[in-house]
Amino acid sequence: MAWTSSFLSMGPRVSKQQGKLIAETSWWHRIFTLGTVYRQVVLRPKKKEIHLYRCYAWFFRKKQRIPFHHVEAIAYGYSDQSGNQYFSYAHDSYDTFSVGLRLLGQPDDIHLFYFYGDGTFTNNGPWPDWMYWDDYLVDMSGTQQSDSKKFVELLSKMIGVSIVPGRG
Repeated sequence: MAWTSSFLSMGPRVSKQQGKLIAETSWWHRIFTLGTVYRQVVLRPKKKEIHLYRCYAWFFRKKQRIPFHHVEAIAYGYSDQSGNQYFSYAHDSYDTFSVGLRLLGQPDDIHLFYFYGDGTFTNNGPWPDWMYWDDYLVDMSGTQQSDSKKFVELLSKMIGVSIVPGRG
């Protein structure tokens, strides 16, 4: 049984301003990276386009405009970044959910955001969960799974495309 808390996860800040959906790099992530990485995604439903702004190392900026009709699907992926998964049957996962855009005729997805956080206890071994009662009893997890799912579903509805597994 896991207790969930938003303090154990990190993802973009999502807001609605003047009829636009705006998702941008969170303040915690900016502080953690000393401001070297910034990303903003603006969905403009009336103009039916997405504006993607990226800035790396404070100086390298890139702007991209993507019309809705160029988007084939929303790419949604998951990976467990816990190092313990390779050494133990039972471990506490560290979840990473990725969100991107799959464009028509493009081999790679355009990455939008990651949602990180402490995951739940996972038991892939032959022993029952109660054998690991000390890990299982005090299991805490972040809200990254529900936050990323809400974001992906919102993008899917606003753009009018389906959700598919991410590539890579």
